[in-house]
Formats: sequence, C-alpha cells, structure tokens
Amino acid sequence: MTDERLQRNIEFFGQAGQDRLRSTKVAVVGVGGLGTHVVQQVALLGVGGIALIDSQELELTNRNRYIGAWHDDPIPGSRKVVLGARMARLIDPNIQVETLYDSLVSESAFQLIKLADFVIGSLDCEGARLILTELCSAYGRPYIDAATDIDLGPPFSYGGRVCCAMDGNGCLVCQDVIDIAEAQLDLAGPQAQRERDAIYGVARAHLGRSGPSVVSINGVVASLAVTEFMVAVTGVRRAQRLLTYRGQLGKVTVCSDSPQPDCYYCKGLRGMREKADVERYIREGVGQWLR
Repeated sequence: MTDERLQRNIEFFGQAGQDRLRSTKVAVVGVGGLGTHVVQQVALLGVGGIALIDSQELELTNRNRYIGAWHDDPIPGSRKVVLGARMARLIDPNIQVETLYDSLVSESAFQLIKLADFVIGSLDCEGARLILTELCSAYGRPYIDAATDIDLGPPFSYGGRVCCAMDGNGCLVCQDVIDIAEAQLDLAGPQAQRERDAIYGVARAHLGRSGPSVVSINGVVASLAVTEFMVAVTGVRRAQRLLTYRGQLGKVTVCSDSPQPDCYYCKGLRGMREKADVERYIREGVGQWLR
C-alpha cells in the first residue's frame, strides 16, 4: 500500500501518526452490526493487524446492517469473522488479519486479546463486557466499548455510547454504564438463570436481547469509537472516557464526571496479569453458555 492512498489521513495527524497506526494491532470482539463498521474503519485507517473474535454466523435479520455481507452469502454457513476478514483484506491486503470463531471466554480469545495493542468491543452481553473489562485491565490493554440502544418508549429514544478504559482511570463499572446485576446473572450459569425465571415468572429466553437495530445508528456509534481510537493512537489528544450519543436530540455529550478513585476493575486489577486470574472464567466453563 502506498502513502498516496493514506495522504488525506497524513494531512490530519502526520506521517508519524500513520506509522503508529500501521504498527498497531486491534482486537475487535464482537463482529456484528456494530463491530463490522469498526472493522471497516480501522482497515481504512491503515492499521497493521486486526484480530476478529466472534462465535456467531450471519442471520437473515442481520442483512439490514451488516457491512461487508453480500446478498449471496449463505445463511446459515457464513461466519461473521470470515465476512469481516474478507472486508478488511479487500480494503487493504497488507493488513494481517486473524479470525477466531469462538467465545470470548476461551484460551484462544484471551491470547489474541493479550497480544493486541488495542481492544474494541461491541458485545450484546453484559457478562462478556465485564470479563473483557477485567481482562484488559489485568493485562494493561486499552479497551474501547461501544453499544447502541433503541427504546421505543415511551419515551422514545435512540443512540448509544462509547466508553474508553485506557489508562486505569475510568471503566464501564466506575462510569456506571454496565448493569452489574445482569452481568452477574450472565456469569452465574443456566441454572441460576432458570431459578431467576422461576421467581419472576418470565423466561429470559422469551425476552431476549434483540430489538430494533439500524445501520446508521450503528455507524454513528462505531465512528465515535474509532475516532477515539484514532486520536489516542496518533497522539491528536487523549481519548474521552465516555461519549453518549442521543440520536433523538441530535446530540453527542461528553461525561465530565470523575471516575471512582478506588474502582476495583480499572485500578485494583490494573497490571496484575496472571495474578488477577481472569482465566478462572475459562476453567469454570463460562464460555459454554456465554457466546
């Protein structure tokens, strides 16, 4: 790839910034309707490596928003990581692309994340988000978490948020953007979930986590996440800890609240590596039900 293709990048953040991007490996965890935008954009930025982690195949209802899926990609039979890798290689064949068709909670996935320079997550499961928060903190990996939401109300709202846990000063937990109770239930296993369903009388499987999702809202949130990644890598500025997109208002806000000074997740676990024992989730078999 010649510098000419990236000249407009270089005019913004300089050759040194472009060189830093080319030497950066990004792990994208969750290559769905949001994550596929992330893959496209980091490939266009000219990163050196992309590791794609996802355990799902393309579904018919993904076609309204899945960047890089062709009309004749078979359903079932099209792994999301394979579609993401195809797109990245078509954009730039010099990018080193790795794919893992498996749960986040696996030895192979943990290894790819540990070897990455940056991690960008676009997950539907709070339990998976919490594990990724622990893992990135323990091994000192900058983690950007992106999420979208559409609430048909009332009141009607749509948008999303981007949380950047870069340096041990703020994370999903101490910025209060993760549902810890739901995460704990996700991690407790199928039996605990069945017992909760019996108490409340509503099966979570009937509720599901699916809902409205459209390509443009995913694109806005993914662009916010990739922009924070870009400015952090190239040195344009520090990444914002928390951005919230309120689409119904046409507004993006920056959270000015200070993170918790004694947060266990972004400070207590920071840099502990093996001592944090995030690998316990693998030993406990969480990956068997947390896909």
